Amino acid sequence: MKIPMKDLPGISSLAYDYYYAYDKVREFFSGDFRDPASYARQAEKVRSRDLPREKLSDILKESNLGYGCGAPTLGNIQKLVEDKACAVVTGQQTGLFSGPLYTIFKALTAIRLAEYLSREKSGTCVPVFWLASNDHDFAEIDHINLLDKENRIKAIQYRGPSTALKSPVSQIVLSKDISDCLEQLEDLTRDSEFKPKILSELSAAYQPGRTYVEAFARWMTRLFQSYGLIFIDPEHSGLKDLGKDVFYTEIAQNSPSTQGVLETSRILTQKNYPTQVPLREGILNAFLVDGERRSIRVENNGYRIKGRPQTISKDELLQLVEQEPHTFSPNVLLRPLYQDALLPTVAYVGGTSEVAYFAQMKGVYRSFNLPMPVVFPRNSLTLIEKTVGKTLQTYSLNIEDICRDTDEKINELAKENIPPSLTKAFQNTTSHWDRDLTDIKRETQAFDPALEKTIDLASGKIRYQLNLLEGKILSASKKRNTVLLNRLQLAKNSLYPNRHLQERVFNITPFLFKYGFALIDRLYEAVDITHDDHQVINL
Repeated sequence: MKIPMKDLPGISSLAYDYYYAYDKVREFFSGDFRDPASYARQAEKVRSRDLPREKLSDILKESNLGYGCGAPTLGNIQKLVEDKACAVVTGQQTGLFSGPLYTIFKALTAIRLAEYLSREKSGTCVPVFWLASNDHDFAEIDHINLLDKENRIKAIQYRGPSTALKSPVSQIVLSKDISDCLEQLEDLTRDSEFKPKILSELSAAYQPGRTYVEAFARWMTRLFQSYGLIFIDPEHSGLKDLGKDVFYTEIAQNSPSTQGVLETSRILTQKNYPTQVPLREGILNAFLVDGERRSIRVENNGYRIKGRPQTISKDELLQLVEQEPHTFSPNVLLRPLYQDALLPTVAYVGGTSEVAYFAQMKGVYRSFNLPMPVVFPRNSLTLIEKTVGKTLQTYSLNIEDICRDTDEKINELAKENIPPSLTKAFQNTTSHWDRDLTDIKRETQAFDPALEKTIDLASGKIRYQLNLLEGKILSASKKRNTVLLNRLQLAKNSLYPNRHLQERVFNITPFLFKYGFALIDRLYEAVDITHDDHQVINL
């Protein structure tokens, strides 16, 4: 089953046009994601670049072996050198236990797209997952959500460093508190035949003393071990050395990334499209990292590093880039430039917010003389378990009903269970009262017009009491139908938790407990990149 993306809540006007009216936004992108020729043109540009493929390959091989990768991943890394393969890149913050479901769906989309392009005329393509390890917003990734044994939405949170610190995630080392998270996960979820093995392997990845990023990479590597997914950590010192020209250019040319995005953002605003990334003129789109990420502000003829009293000259900052590139980190605007300076990227797989984000980036790529990748919208999915599917079928519901207003549907079904005789008696009483009140008001006004407000006040009180009674009758009907309420509440919690799409809230692990690692294979088979619609997968 498929649902048009336009029928889902929260899609922006720019993302809507990217899906359904591409010509309106064509000027902001490098190619139509539906057109195979877009990828062929991009692949030709990428292969003409002089990339340090062997050095990159050595770093990727070392890292991925450390994560526990298998032969398919090593084979794809080798293809970067031997076949001059292009990369289909996706990425995400390194959330607890792999983060929200859409992280899994991003990876699967990248894998599928790389396979598809390899079969077409774009040459060999390999899937790459960019570990967003330089992000410092730990509050976004320190927890997961799941349905507990009573089908209530529960959160498990890892207590990391203080949110006041601006340390990148790459510097966070797991403490013994991670064991508490694993215990909570075990306690909140039902037992199953797969649960012990899944929990054991998850615990093997998330061990005290291991970095948050490495634990994420190890777990994701386990999930996609047979699919050749390559993981890349941008904070690797060797990669910083390979990609230091991006930081050098940003400093030497006084933030061409900001200049490149200004005009595009102005045009987007004129066309009434939202801009995803706010601009900060006078601040470089790079950080200096010395335990914390420190912004770099242009000041007079030099630069002021946040938290430091003295300014630094451009020459001194450029010398630091040359000598210690590992101390620099890109911000949100510079990140894709750093990514695509390192990788032979033919396409980037992202969500709808990332589509809007890349709409601001074409001028930035031009400023850095880099080809902008084709932006491919990741597959969006909802997983329906048998119990929930049966409820939808029984009450003739679909996901759109759940997303719009489940409470309204509950009321509708509860009204159907009120005895017809009671409904009729209530309607008759209300109808009689409205007619009789009109007669009383007319006669009273004739007798004494000053009593009109008193009549309206009394009428309002009576109507209020009738509405209150109607509400109590509806509540009584709901209480008499607890099975209905419980089933619909489960459907709501499962498919539209906290008024968000399931993929944005829940984690994959509880689903793995129920269906085993084979669930990844089922999802891989189900993911259909030839269609743009939201997919509904029955488990």
